This record gives sequence, structure tokens and C-alpha cells, in this order.
Amino acid sequence: MSHPADIVMVFDRDEELAVFSSLRAAEDGLEAMDVTDGEYTAFTVEGCLVDLRAPDGEEGLVLAARTEEDGREDLERHLARFWARRPGRTPLGPEDTARLLLDGGPQASGHGPRRPWNPFRRGRAPRS
Repeated sequence: MSHPADIVMVFDRDEELAVFSSLRAAEDGLEAMDVTDGEYTAFTVEGCLVDLRAPDGEEGLVLAARTEEDGREDLERHLARFWARRPGRTPLGPEDTARLLLDGGPQASGHGPRRPWNPFRRGRAPRS
């Protein structure tokens, strides 16, 4: 199981949320084209901003680095908007939301482990 400090929460412009178990998983799961377009805002569940870069452009790799910059208020705002788009669901805090999505998404039914839910995935294979 991932340590909460390693978990990365990534919001896109539409307030969709993808949760990754580590910085490396975020690098593998995000598209460089979207990173260069400024599509994402990323945080640790503790509220530190995560710096996302695509130094080689739209077709290159994504790099993710944890910063010490406090983004807790922004994380809470993004999370509130994420949950507001899901009427009837009880809003959860960052760590509980991350765990829910890592366990299979808002529709998780408890049928065992599943691949983490990533609404940003476009079928690209992860780095080896």
C-alpha cells in the first residue's frame, strides 16, 4: 500500500481527478502534450504542490517533482468542486478520496483490487 506522502492527486481543467500511487506513476500516467498545455494541477494528499513538466515537449516524457509549496487551500477548493459534480456522494477529504480512487473509483464495489482509475489515460503504455 502507498504511503500518503507518495500519493499524487491530479486535477484537470474540468475538475476531473486522477490519483496516482507515486510520482513515477503520475509521470507514466499523464500525457506530455497536456502537461505542456497547462491542463493539470497536481498535489500530494498532504497539500504540497507537485511540479509537472515535459522538458522535451509534447511527445516527450513527463517529470513530476514534489515541492514544499503549500497548496492545501487550492487542493481543498479543487476537491470541493470535484465532489460537487457528484450529487448524492458524500464529499471526502484528500486522503480518503485518494484511497477510494486508487481502489477503483467512485463506483468501487469492493470486488477486490482493480487498476487505479485514471480519466486522463489515452492508451499510452507506461515506461519500462
